[in-house]
Amino acid sequence: MLSHVVVPDDTTAQDVKEFLSEDGKKSLGQMAALWATHAGILKIVRDVKNGKHDMDDDDNLSSALIDVADCISIIILPVCDGASPEDDTTDYVALREKADIGIATIEELIKALPGGASQLQASTHLRLAAFTWPKDPWMSGAMFARSCALLNDLEPQARARLITEDILTSFLRPLFSKSRPAAITASGRKAEFVEESRYDSVANESPETKPWKYAHRYAVTVFAWAVQQTDSELLQKHWPLYTPVLLTLLDEPAPAALKVRALGLFRVFWKRCPADLMQQTGLAEVFEQAVFPAVLYLPSLTPAEESLKILGAAYPALVEMAGLAAGSIDDYVLPFECHSPDGGGRQLTEAQRKLLDKIIREGVIVGYHHAKEHIRIVGLLCETLAWIVNGMGILAVKYLKDIVPMASEILTDPFGTKHPPTLLSAVQLLQAMLRKCWPRIPHYCNEILKALTLSWLNIKDEDSFHSDDLTVSELKSELVKSADMLSAIMKATRSDLSERVNPLIEKEPELSKLFRAAN
Repeated sequence: MLSHVVVPDDTTAQDVKEFLSEDGKKSLGQMAALWATHAGILKIVRDVKNGKHDMDDDDNLSSALIDVADCISIIILPVCDGASPEDDTTDYVALREKADIGIATIEELIKALPGGASQLQASTHLRLAAFTWPKDPWMSGAMFARSCALLNDLEPQARARLITEDILTSFLRPLFSKSRPAAITASGRKAEFVEESRYDSVANESPETKPWKYAHRYAVTVFAWAVQQTDSELLQKHWPLYTPVLLTLLDEPAPAALKVRALGLFRVFWKRCPADLMQQTGLAEVFEQAVFPAVLYLPSLTPAEESLKILGAAYPALVEMAGLAAGSIDDYVLPFECHSPDGGGRQLTEAQRKLLDKIIREGVIVGYHHAKEHIRIVGLLCETLAWIVNGMGILAVKYLKDIVPMASEILTDPFGTKHPPTLLSAVQLLQAMLRKCWPRIPHYCNEILKALTLSWLNIKDEDSFHSDDLTVSELKSELVKSADMLSAIMKATRSDLSERVNPLIEKEPELSKLFRAAN
């Protein structure tokens, strides 16, 4: 396409700016106008390099180039057709092609600006932020890298001003104003009197009330970029600007991909919050009420695959709210690296203990009994319990009466061998209990012995396993480790495990490989 574009020798930046006027775009079409602009910019940049333009003295040239970049950002903005996600007919290929050439043109254009990308208008930077999530349907890999590079050139003060004034205040606040939850005020603070139900807004589902979910879906990506670029100091000063948008996204029941992404954004937000800020403002409870319902997105009301993704995002968020460490944020949620907070070495507050109790009793246990036939969900629930037990330490002992029977049922299930990773998660949960709650383990010794024994024999009898299956090899190794831990605990309490194990080995010699420490 570019080879067919002829650029006159006397073309100036002002000419390109005028060419991108409404008349120019209508006469050629947006794609043709973008290609012609790209060719013109390449010619101007080449002239600057050859000394035909003195950028330090020619303010008009810089101003025209900055305006050209802004015009390009308007053209490539990924506005969808306004239909619901289920009925979406947006031509994403066309959006992708426009954005590819448009961002490449801006990347070339800044080479002729003394200050580089930092000289671009705030509105241009805002629109470039719409291209910072690689999984959006209008995105390509190259586009993501270019957009992030352009935005990374911003100075810290300019970035903070862009986030607080242009993105959160001028752009996002009007878009989310009609779908704000009743739990907070328009200023982003906790509402003292909540009159309507949290989900009353579902009845008001329309492109007018939720433009960020229909035509302007890129708004979620812009907000995600703003959250990711925010530090604790900025959040301390401007947290009310974030909370309406974040709570609105958390309250949105569907689609599942948006729910998962909102939970991931919340984790990043929570990680950046100064210690106890949300508790002091009263919003910790509001966020808990917004996040917790997600753990009840269970089959069969929710498809199993969607449930797995939502639970996998919701439980880590809740565990981190309770002051413990959880799993890493999947790149399905954010394309940036984000480490979980360290939950060690900190005394749990009464509110955090109550939340952990709620997570276990009203979340994990209820979820297990409701969806125990879904083996991958069971594995995720085991991982969640392992995080909690490891984080709570001896305080988790009161949950043994619920967790030990659950782990035992999973490990003794004859069909559990069809998905070894879930068995591995159950064994690691068992090890967490052995490690952290060992003083009470002797009371559950027989139950644990039964679980280890039957699980080992089920694996031995499973014909579908391959000898080189790494997961199965790891599973057997972890079972042996668990048996060693149990033996050590019983010795510490002056009990001889061999008295219970030897009759089992006599009947099934294969068990001698499992209970090596008790022989």
